Amino acid sequence: MGSSYTNTTRKHVKRGKPTKLQQRVKLTAYLGAIAISLAAIATIVSFVRSEDERTAIIKLPHGTLSELTQIKTFTQAYLTVNCNATLLENTQTIRVSGQLVNGDNRQAFSLIKKRPDRMLFTIDRGSHELTFGVNRDNVWRRIRAPQHDDLFALIEGQEADAWLSQRRFFDRIISASLGEGRITAIEVSSWTGADCLKVSTLSADGAAVNILVDPQTMHPIVELEPIPDGTIKQTTFSDYRDIDGMPIAFDMVSSVEGEQQSRIIIDKASINSGVLSTLFDLPESLISNE
Repeated sequence: MGSSYTNTTRKHVKRGKPTKLQQRVKLTAYLGAIAISLAAIATIVSFVRSEDERTAIIKLPHGTLSELTQIKTFTQAYLTVNCNATLLENTQTIRVSGQLVNGDNRQAFSLIKKRPDRMLFTIDRGSHELTFGVNRDNVWRRIRAPQHDDLFALIEGQEADAWLSQRRFFDRIISASLGEGRITAIEVSSWTGADCLKVSTLSADGAAVNILVDPQTMHPIVELEPIPDGTIKQTTFSDYRDIDGMPIAFDMVSSVEGEQQSRIIIDKASINSGVLSTLFDLPESLISNE
């Protein structure tokens, strides 16, 4: 029966072998689908290739991301920014002071390092002043309180090892360039949605630590250090300031499993300020007790 809307009549066609017209229409549809699929695949491949090539194309102040994954190229760029040849040769002491923040608690501290392996860390705890000294392989502690004699103790065991691991004068990457440990690998990674370089280091004492470096500034932004309980200690570095040619992070936050453990805010920093070696010496009372 004809349709009142099309003014046509229905024809009953016997089903059987497709006509040549139907075959052409079907073939055209297949070819169209294949063309669409190939176009989609080409788009995907192009996108993937562009992502792979992006690391080699983007030009940074010290080379492309791809070039900076080469240890020699990276090390040269890193030292140029963070500690050039003159600083490496002439820097003998670093002195910083600031605040150690733990929750609502703030304590003033000072840190002095003398090349190659001497360190003095003092923290003001209100009622008393606590100082840890490192001189080569010796670690000692002094407690100083008003109207009391100084109390000295020799630190040994795991506590001493923890302090000895901090006596390194330069950061891990600079130390590796000086033969104190080594860089084992560099790869492109990301941090907070931005490209970075993940630098895998192995210290002289065998500690494996990953450091994320901003390829734009060549400053460390995060240090990822495994700790004995199997978790990772994450330390972020920010607020870099130039101190006589050496960039120093004035804000450092350490956290484990997303929980902040401590924050260090530096107020003052200086290099080569003149420090006597005897400041780090083992106290005489401890020498006599050995």
